[in-house]
Amino acid sequence: MKTLKPVLAGLALCLAQFGANAQPDTAKIVANALSFADSLVKSDHFEQWDAYANLVPLSVIKHYGGKDGYIQSVQKVRSNFISSIEEDAPTLKMQTLLTQDNQWQCVIRESRYIHRNDKKVHIITYLVGQSTDEGASWRLFDVGYNRVANIIYMMPDVFGDLPIPEHVVISEADELAAAQAAQAAAAKANAKAAPKKVAKGK
Repeated sequence: MKTLKPVLAGLALCLAQFGANAQPDTAKIVANALSFADSLVKSDHFEQWDAYANLVPLSVIKHYGGKDGYIQSVQKVRSNFISSIEEDAPTLKMQTLLTQDNQWQCVIRESRYIHRNDKKVHIITYLVGQSTDEGASWRLFDVGYNRVANIIYMMPDVFGDLPIPEHVVISEADELAAAQAAQAAAAKANAKAAPKKVAKGK
């Protein structure tokens, strides 16, 4: 019985370490996904089409009949996303990260400003990502180059509860008006929430 206690203690310690190690490092998974998303965006910007296609899910490539078919489709649509001047790099932000069936999927928000016909517009699009190696590497595609309704055909194993918004294009005037309306609504809400002073009796 004296030798049993150290064995049980050692087993408990091993199980505790295994449980700790089994927890996914979501911060690292998010960082990996954003890194691959950045590579996709840069490959698009510099028209490095072979590298771009290698970052896209295989099911999406297959849907278009191969790399050439997918690249040709992207090239036709991307003219709506090209600026007439050099712009700042887009910002990428993880919006949704889910895991099930031994894979991870995500939606990354991409925000960029471009100039079109001498007018500034804000484009918000979304990258859908998939990882089958516990988040170490990712394949992604830009839903702005298609429609969200078609994703089920391009990526049949997409999670049903993965929220994927359509891309939007906002003019500078509309964005300014929306910001002013939000400020006015916030000011009104703060005014209502402010405590009323009670007049002191004489």
